[in-house]
Amino acid sequence: MLRAAGVRLRVRGTTYGRGGVLVVANHLSWIDVVALGAVAPVRMIAKREVADWPLVGAIARRTGALFVDRGGLRGLPDVVAGTATALRGGAVVGVFPEGTTWCGSASGPFRRAPFQAALDAGRPVRPVRIDLALPDGRPTTAGAFVGDETLWDSLRRVLRLERLDCTLTLLPPLPPEGDRRTLAARAERAVTTAR
Repeated sequence: MLRAAGVRLRVRGTTYGRGGVLVVANHLSWIDVVALGAVAPVRMIAKREVADWPLVGAIARRTGALFVDRGGLRGLPDVVAGTATALRGGAVVGVFPEGTTWCGSASGPFRRAPFQAALDAGRPVRPVRIDLALPDGRPTTAGAFVGDETLWDSLRRVLRLERLDCTLTLLPPLPPEGDRRTLAARAERAVTTAR
């Protein structure tokens, strides 16, 4: 899918690891989900609305996505518990703890809830940094998916480019230690300072 859209994927590092692991990454674009899944099968945590999106929703459901209703936090404990169960079962679960996409020149704080699942399951967290660049290596926001823009707007912009490079930097895993605030801060620092 990435190749068809003119996106070249580069992966720095090895696979996510064996057994259950929580993969956490910065979030720039729809490209991120596809890129993470190209490394190894990943069950993504996604906002509930994604389940209703044409094509994307069907793919998300088929790959075992865990959906969270961001408007009603009463369901959050169930999502954390479901994520912990998936991790204990050996699944690779991916999440963008910023909670939304950013353009790449800025980022948001990592929300702590998904890190509780890793702690509850006793499974490591694998930080991943995602970067988008033009063929000459210059960082670009061309693939970003922000604001009121639709998925199709972003896709059309990417298709108009000669090529877009997506680099995943798989950083060392973090052991499930401390509390969720500390673990989230360690993962955020790893992602934001990696180059």
